[in-house]
Amino acid sequence: MDKITFLFGAGASANALPIVSEIPDRLKFLIDKLDSSILQLDEKTTFDGLDTLEPKSKKEYQLMLIGDLFWILEESKRHSSIDTFAKKLTIKHMYSELERLKIALSIFFIFEQTQKLVDNRYDTFFASIIDNSHTFPENIRILSWNYDYQFELAYSEYSGKKNISENQTKLNIHQKKGMNLAYNHGFRIYKLNGTTEIFSQNYYRQYNFIDEICSEITLKTIEDIVRNYAAIITSKNLQSTLSFAWEPEEKVGKSFLESTIDDVKDTIALVVIGYSFPFFNREVDRRIIGAMNQLKRVYFQAPDAEVLKERFLAIKDDTKNIELVLKKDVGQFLLPNEL
Repeated sequence: MDKITFLFGAGASANALPIVSEIPDRLKFLIDKLDSSILQLDEKTTFDGLDTLEPKSKKEYQLMLIGDLFWILEESKRHSSIDTFAKKLTIKHMYSELERLKIALSIFFIFEQTQKLVDNRYDTFFASIIDNSHTFPENIRILSWNYDYQFELAYSEYSGKKNISENQTKLNIHQKKGMNLAYNHGFRIYKLNGTTEIFSQNYYRQYNFIDEICSEITLKTIEDIVRNYAAIITSKNLQSTLSFAWEPEEKVGKSFLESTIDDVKDTIALVVIGYSFPFFNREVDRRIIGAMNQLKRVYFQAPDAEVLKERFLAIKDDTKNIELVLKKDVGQFLLPNEL
């Protein structure tokens, strides 16, 4: 079967998650929510099992998280994007601050997904590609630069499972950083920037900040997330699984990127959905797309599809025999004729 690859960017989740210009306001909303009187954790009890000799109270860790979110808010006002700030921290070798950014940013996006329903385009996408025996097409691959849970949340309506990890296994999700326990054949999703989770280096285990995304922010939601926030900032063995494009992999055998390239190099049709090919990702994009030596057609789906096409040409210049198709209707994710 001819292989079809989808490339998802931030625009693919725009109905559920804030775009860059909206992030400061949404951060302010979350900070105010966490600071509200009805959602305060106890100031006299601590979380059990933390890797620290002097654990703080639950309320103190909540205030620390609010402080980290406020820090991101202020920096997001000073920089054109969070990625720009993250790249600056990398260049300055401020790795502890970079990790602080990843942790707080992960928690922000987890909370954001409790505020809105899943982008319904993911729902329609799954309804279209899953057959009556609940089987995914063997020839579809998905590359996503997003570290949200939109795939997992939408698919939970089909799997009947609310646990994020269970849906990640069923979707055969591979990611840049952390554990890759998915099988290596057929349909799969590659998260190129990792995802909003926690990885234990010593024991090679992976954890979610929260097991299930609920439909509202409750005191239990806050306690669960703050408890895992406290665990990751007090332990030397835990780290965020979120990773930016310019960060190198901790390579053991074949790297995540090499595995991704091997799997999609025989793609004949590429569908680009809401992805603007930002400069920070260009090296990785060139390696992945440059290896697609059987590419016959590329679809660009976005209101500004011409811009996507123009930036694509900076990624892959040998397009003489490739048809480039613009699709400006973004009501549903494009399903190409090749399927």
